[in-house]
Amino acid sequence: MLAKLTRKRQRWVAQRQRATVKGSKLAYPAAPAARYDAALQRLIGQMLKAYRAELKSALAAGPVTQDASPATLAKRALTGLKSRFQRLFSSNARTLTDNLFGQIDKASTSSLNTSLRDLSGGITLTTPKMPGALYDQMQAATASNVALIKSIPAEFHARIESAVLRSIQPGGNGLQDVVETLSQQEGITQRRARFIAEDQTRKVTTAMNSARMQSTGIREFEWIHSGGGAEPRKLHVELHGQVFSFDDLPVIDERTGERGLPGQLPNCRCTLRPVINFGE
Repeated sequence: MLAKLTRKRQRWVAQRQRATVKGSKLAYPAAPAARYDAALQRLIGQMLKAYRAELKSALAAGPVTQDASPATLAKRALTGLKSRFQRLFSSNARTLTDNLFGQIDKASTSSLNTSLRDLSGGITLTTPKMPGALYDQMQAATASNVALIKSIPAEFHARIESAVLRSIQPGGNGLQDVVETLSQQEGITQRRARFIAEDQTRKVTTAMNSARMQSTGIREFEWIHSGGGAEPRKLHVELHGQVFSFDDLPVIDERTGERGLPGQLPNCRCTLRPVINFGE
C-alpha cells in the first residue's frame, strides 16, 4: 500500500510513526511592514517640511514689535503646527492600521496554510478566518497601533517645542539651535516609525498564527531563533529548537520573568513552527 502513496503522503506516514511532526517555519511578511513604514514616512515628511518652513519664517522675522517678536511668532507657529499634525496623523491612524492588519492577515494565513500542508503530508487543514480569541486580540492591537501612530507627532512636537523655547532664551542661538534639533529629530522620528512598522507586524503575525494554530487543534510549537541581530538575546538563542505548549509558554525575558511567544518582545525576530506530538 505504501508504494501507491504519493511521496508527500509517504513522508507523512513515516513522520507519524516518529510520533512528532513539524510544519515549516512561519515567516514574518516583509511587504506589509514596508508599505506601512512608507505611509508613515510620507506623513513625517509633510510634518518636517512644515515645521522647517514655519519656524524658519518665525525665527528669522525682521524688526521686532510688541505683537510680532520672533518669540511670539514662533509660539504661534508651534500652536498651529501641533494642532494640524495631530489631526493629520489621527485621521490616518485607523486606515493605516486596518491596511496593515489586512495585509498581514492575508500573508500569515497563506504562510500558515503552507506550513500545515507540510505538517499533514498534503492534506488541507481549514483554519478559521477569525477565531473568537483572535478577534479580541485584534481589537486590542488596533487600539494600541492607533495610539502609537498618534504618538509620533506628539513626541516630535514636544522635542521641537523645547528646542524653540531654549533658542529664544538669553544665551540661545535662535534659528541655528532649532535647525540642528530638527535635523536630529528627523532621523529619530523616521527610525521610530520604522521600528513601529516592524514591531507591530511581528506581534500581529504571531497573534494571528498562534490563535489559528490552536483553533485547528495544534497545541505545541517549536521556537525558531532568527539567527540575526548584532546582539541576540542569549535566552532566545537557548530557546531555539525547543518545543513548548501554548498552555505553558516559556520565559522570554529573564529580567521581568515575562512569558510569551516569539516576536512578542521589541526587536525579537524569532518565529515558530507548528508541532503535533502523537506520543501524548
